[in-house]
Amino acid sequence: MTLDHFGRFDRPAQQVLSVLAAEPRIPLAIRREVGARCGVDLGPGTLFGTIARLERRALIEVVAISEAPRAYRLTALGAETLDAQLAAPARSAPSSVRAANRSPAQ
Repeated sequence: MTLDHFGRFDRPAQQVLSVLAAEPRIPLAIRREVGARCGVDLGPGTLFGTIARLERRALIEVVAISEAPRAYRLTALGAETLDAQLAAPARSAPSSVRAANRSPAQ
């Protein structure tokens, strides 16, 4: 599974999954970590919209941790999806580089 079907939420979904790969986090910590890693400020609507989509597709799940009532963690499917998403550009790069190096006459 890839995140292409998330539309405008595909990049935020990848960012959220990447942050959750390390450890469960509350939404505020997710937002801060995405900002620190990517230099992107996910607004509350984008963040919670992304979380809802990821949760509906069983890529993340709610987990109870002692210091917060609602935290999220990556599921096994979420980890597989993140791995596939991160590997996808690497697979397509060689063919796109070849295409870019072709002269118009070829």
